[in-house]
Amino acid sequence: MSFKEVPVGTSAARGIYDCDEAHRTPRKADYERLFACGMVVLDTNVLLNLYRSNERTRQDTLAVLTKLRDRLWVPHQVLTEFWRNREQKSVRHHHSAKAKETSAALDKARRSAQDAVERWLKDVRLKEDEDVTRQIREGLDVLAQSMDLLREVIDGQAQRDALAGTAETHTDPVLSELESLLRGRIGEPLSEDEYDKAVQEAVKRADDEIPPGYEDFRNKPPEQAAGDYLLWVQLLKEAAQRDCDVLLVTGDVKRDWWQPRDMDIQARPRAELVAELREQAGAHLYMLTPAELLTWAEQLLEGLHVDRDSVSDLEQLRDADSDDDAQAASWTRESLFKFLYQLASRSPSRVKVIKAAAENGGFVDRATVYKLAGYAEDRQLKGFTRPISTVERELKETGVLSGEEPFLLRTVYGSATEPSWASGFRIPDEVVPMVIDLFAPSRDSGDSTEGELDAEEAAVGL
Repeated sequence: MSFKEVPVGTSAARGIYDCDEAHRTPRKADYERLFACGMVVLDTNVLLNLYRSNERTRQDTLAVLTKLRDRLWVPHQVLTEFWRNREQKSVRHHHSAKAKETSAALDKARRSAQDAVERWLKDVRLKEDEDVTRQIREGLDVLAQSMDLLREVIDGQAQRDALAGTAETHTDPVLSELESLLRGRIGEPLSEDEYDKAVQEAVKRADDEIPPGYEDFRNKPPEQAAGDYLLWVQLLKEAAQRDCDVLLVTGDVKRDWWQPRDMDIQARPRAELVAELREQAGAHLYMLTPAELLTWAEQLLEGLHVDRDSVSDLEQLRDADSDDDAQAASWTRESLFKFLYQLASRSPSRVKVIKAAAENGGFVDRATVYKLAGYAEDRQLKGFTRPISTVERELKETGVLSGEEPFLLRTVYGSATEPSWASGFRIPDEVVPMVIDLFAPSRDSGDSTEGELDAEEAAVGL
């Protein structure tokens, strides 16, 4: 039987790339088109990196963004996150903070070396006047001088890299550049109703690990954790209006945005995101890290030179952020005790809900929450986790929490009677046995009704 050509437009005409999981490797022509007529969307970390980079990298990044000025667009969620994070020490004082960390590590290494040598001298019982003892002392003096020299070099470089004038917004050089660069290129915020629905949808998607942003729900309050999805919603709306392909530039390299690199295959956007943008806006999604943006821009934008060290600098910032994400802190018995102790003094009902969730394997349903809190049946649970966020913030400020611990009480949406209402709450799996243990009867006192938290703080009252 001879082959018959299938008419275009029929299902049988589907090609090898007509699949949601398919991914074409971007070509030079794709980036040329995006730089000429696409929408280049900047994530928050692209803007914050202007503070964290050295002067050379900062100027190279601004030069690229200036060349792409007509293509740039910034979701309003990015603006919100930028201002929320701008004054953190890890951002505006990045260079001095890193210098202090390194100096502290050098001091620790010096003390460790000195202690080790001192122990050796005692173990072998050398006399103070022996020649080897004199050589050891001289060596320790040289070590101390070398460490001091290293600290001076590091502190000096930090001072040269630091930005002057950032304490005041009207003298901040980064803000001055961004004000002229981004004016008229920032999206509108979601309405209050749109915002609430988007946060609820972000929680639902996180439960099913639908990208983007579900990774953040492991260690952030819901409204902050929903940030990536809020950005995505705003991006989808803008792309649909513009009818053009999208290049998202982001330093966020978590797996809820990217399909990881595999040997010689470059990282690419998650297939779910590519499919969703195509379905919602009829556009194709491309993604680059800030370092990759500089590399492609130098190749494709006329009259632009980018220092190779600027690319390396941005790659190192990306890798450092990736390491920080991988080392996210966990709850400890001590930090959990202090958290519940503090929460009990202002909101005992939340502590009761956390305890009930632990006793039920980590989840407490809506009906139980109403009973424990004494709420009327027609009351919504919006804002129920706000005291959790408040205590978390206070304990972070005092150093009890790192701020990277998984959020303690996450809302689960999808009530049987009203889908937009909470169906219950969930606590992290890792804290379930610790909560149970903290409320368990004291072994020492022999009291069969009183747990450790009850004994320490009567305000818990459970």
